[in-house]
Amino acid sequence: MYKVLVVDDEPAIRQGLLKIVDWGALGFCVVGDVSNGRKAVDLHQELSPELIVIDIRMPRMDGLQAIREIRKTDRECQFLILSGYADFAYAKQAIEMDVSGYVLKPIDVEELREELLRIRTKLDQLSGRAKLSEFHADALREELILKLIAADPADAQELESELVPLTSFAGKSRQILLVEAEDNSNAGPAYLECVKKKWLEAAEQASLGYGFQTGPYIGFLPKVDLNRPDTKSEWTRLLKESCGPQLCFTAAAGRIVYELADIRQSYESALGLLKNRFLLAEGQIHLVTEPVLSHSATEPNRHAPPNLEALATKLFYMLDLGRREGVAETLEEAGRALAAYDSSETAIKSGLTKVLSVALSKLSVLHQSVNIQDYAPLLSELNQHTHYDRAMNAAHSQLAELAGKLGVNGSLPVIKQVMDFVQRHYYENLKLETMAELYNYNKGYLGRMFKQHTGDSFHTYLDKVRIQQASRLLKEGHKVYEVSELVGYPNVGYFHSKFKKYVGASPSSIKGAPPKAEAVSLETS
Repeated sequence: MYKVLVVDDEPAIRQGLLKIVDWGALGFCVVGDVSNGRKAVDLHQELSPELIVIDIRMPRMDGLQAIREIRKTDRECQFLILSGYADFAYAKQAIEMDVSGYVLKPIDVEELREELLRIRTKLDQLSGRAKLSEFHADALREELILKLIAADPADAQELESELVPLTSFAGKSRQILLVEAEDNSNAGPAYLECVKKKWLEAAEQASLGYGFQTGPYIGFLPKVDLNRPDTKSEWTRLLKESCGPQLCFTAAAGRIVYELADIRQSYESALGLLKNRFLLAEGQIHLVTEPVLSHSATEPNRHAPPNLEALATKLFYMLDLGRREGVAETLEEAGRALAAYDSSETAIKSGLTKVLSVALSKLSVLHQSVNIQDYAPLLSELNQHTHYDRAMNAAHSQLAELAGKLGVNGSLPVIKQVMDFVQRHYYENLKLETMAELYNYNKGYLGRMFKQHTGDSFHTYLDKVRIQQASRLLKEGHKVYEVSELVGYPNVGYFHSKFKKYVGASPSSIKGAPPKAEAVSLETS
């Protein structure tokens, strides 16, 4: 609204003007009323009103003298003279001082209202808002931005020409920033809307860019692109400060374009990034030029489906060995493999849940201290998180703690650890490559170390352990085909040949009795 100062030496006139005119409806706000020209000059310097409604004949300094004094420093202020004198000399002086209007007393309310409307139009023109108030300019700018991000390319140039006068940029680059508020503590929709409003107000006050709302997102057209670290940091701080402790956000900045007509391209790339919101860390602004979790995250099924069983087995091994770092690495490996194949939130959560469930099930069979039911809350929590990093942190935190409890052999020499591992996992599909990966050793180097220490190659040692266990199971009365599978030989014929090689007799010949021959020593300690 435009500020108005009322100047008249008659208090009744001043009070009457305040009552008979609906100033607010006409776009004005009366900020003061004084009784003479001298006071009007002083108050003008203090309040800088856009309109002064003033009488001519007043004590100390009349109206024309006051106008002349104010005009020395202010050529834009409008004056509306109220006078009981229709003398042409007064009117001529008023015209010379660029007075906007001249209304005779007694005042006709409708005539005064028309004069005020005419002056309001002139003030709008002078301030560059011939059609719009500042509020309406903001609304128009938002409307034009929304039209541009949805526009047909054929209409973009025309929309750009309308938007350019309403914007200012530090450089030639243009970019869209989209922000999604996330209610992590059930603060409620009212608080959510309050935060969105704070974001828009904060960006305007800091003069960082122009805001708009589109669907669930608050969007911004920044004045400086966010590829500059200092600009990105400033925006991140602004968003965080407006959130408070109850909310968080995920934000994506689209590709840079150099014409407002092309801003739709930036919007669509930012929107595409937010569609993979689950893979984005919360509380950060992500750029389309930065890698997400997987370079192929937007191209589902480009890679082969991940081998969840193998990943679960590897995680099981890492937990059993007590290798916290290995647990973290395997979880991350599983996450990346899942995202590379299908980056949807549902697919990743489902895959991770399966990997954890299988690994924990295997672990509970090997360790009586591990009860899979104790980890049901973890699997439930995993599916409740809305961000990949939070889900992974929750899984890693609990599994690393579990690995710490189980890793009792971590201080033993690595070959002793490998031997112990084989003794506990002989029935698994173990390979030297697996051991090398588990212990972060070169396969060839680990193989040479193992043979130097045990006198056997890894595979010979594994066979001996399996045959030892097979002999025990056969003596206990188990059938040959059962024993074959229980010790890790799915093929019974292959089991027969291995058993005869190391024992010197067939498996069936020693059921329930000591072996008749022993061609090879089965010592593995």
